[in-house]
Amino acid sequence: MNKKPILYSFRRCPYAMRARIFIKLCRIEVQLREVILRDIPQEMRDISPKATVPVLQLNDGTILEESLDIMNWAVNINDQFNLKKSKNDNIEIHNKVLNMFDNNFKFHLDRYKYNTRYDASDGIQAKEIHRDEALKILYILENHLDKNNTIWLFNDTPSFLDIAILPFIRQYRIADIKWFDDEMPCKKVHSWVIRFSEWDIFNQIMIKNKPWKNNDSPVYFGLN
Repeated sequence: MNKKPILYSFRRCPYAMRARIFIKLCRIEVQLREVILRDIPQEMRDISPKATVPVLQLNDGTILEESLDIMNWAVNINDQFNLKKSKNDNIEIHNKVLNMFDNNFKFHLDRYKYNTRYDASDGIQAKEIHRDEALKILYILENHLDKNNTIWLFNDTPSFLDIAILPFIRQYRIADIKWFDDEMPCKKVHSWVIRFSEWDIFNQIMIKNKPWKNNDSPVYFGLN
């Protein structure tokens, strides 16, 4: 059997989620190594000292340490769902929204969901303030979904941007499911997140695997 690229991942990390979705959609088989964030294996630290997931080790020794790099790598191999085209055809809004999520939204999401982990030096405020700051960005998406009248951002299939940001909105919902489901005012965003959570591809990439240890039998992911 040919050696497969090695993907270090953590099931619940939104960055790792979006990388796994792209690998799955592009039908690329990798060796999956589930890690525990508080106990990163030395094999991963040796190739990626920053010790955050996902990390992809290619057969030629190249190391991809950012989820977006892994996503772009995948579509360059087998883009059967035209994910690259969805990005290029909507590049202005794609870049604008992705930048908001990977920066401002993520900042407030972390302080909303994990409020007690931060102190004044981290810019912490009441969790409801961070919730409402993140909500301002969701209003932008609500207006976009309403204007386009589509079930995903651009048409009736998930785009590059949908997959890139929905794992973070899913975390936002999990921070207070009752508030999100009953009171959160962006109803089209709500339906969109639920659709993502029920998507068969999402549920396939969320199958649990035990944490990897050296000498474990390989776990393959991407085709199964």
